[in-house]
Amino acid sequence: MPQLVKQVIQYRELTKDVYTRQVWELVEPVIYQYAVGDALPNLVPLESELLTEESNVFKEPLFNKKNHMKISDALGQHGLLHIQLMPNKIFKSFFVEPDSIAVDLLLGEENELIYEFYNPSPAKSLVITGTCADDLDNTYSKIKANPDDLEYRQYFIRKTLKKADYGKLSEPQTSYPEIMTAEQVSRYLQLSLSTVRNKTSTRELPSVKIASSTRYLKSDIDSLLKKR
Repeated sequence: MPQLVKQVIQYRELTKDVYTRQVWELVEPVIYQYAVGDALPNLVPLESELLTEESNVFKEPLFNKKNHMKISDALGQHGLLHIQLMPNKIFKSFFVEPDSIAVDLLLGEENELIYEFYNPSPAKSLVITGTCADDLDNTYSKIKANPDDLEYRQYFIRKTLKKADYGKLSEPQTSYPEIMTAEQVSRYLQLSLSTVRNKTSTRELPSVKIASSTRYLKSDIDSLLKKR
């Protein structure tokens, strides 16, 4: 969703032992909306100015030996804060203060999940505590197959965000378009992405070429399933 943005702070794990913190500011707040699938450096309005004196490379882990992390930052009203984890990692659980902070889950280019925290309130700072774990549920692949489904992304946030008013959650039912990508077919058939691509190359899965890209017609996939 479009947001009024005044400042952007980004934390990025480069390795298990090195992370960066970069800060951008704007003279006046601007309406900004990220592009689904953008990498972390692109999630900043073009009008932003990088504050080099406040940006740094830290040669230390973002998470401690127990995979715990705590960030306390002066984000300010209309501020965005991004945390990009290492590939195939996810927040097993996290907690955010103040309660007015809005959270979204974005995708990097190489299996990295990017957690976005937006402050719409006059609160001057936020605190994030979290525990990192391996992405055993393939959250990245599931979201990539449904990148525009805000409800689906919010399910994974509510699943790990610690709040007293969150009860037991059920994964939302996913709707699939008539023309699907390999990632969507992987999710639809509950097969690995490599299996889908292998079965495509051997023509076990029917596919079509659209502008040099491989796509799948849901009706063809459904017809194939009925024959089994």
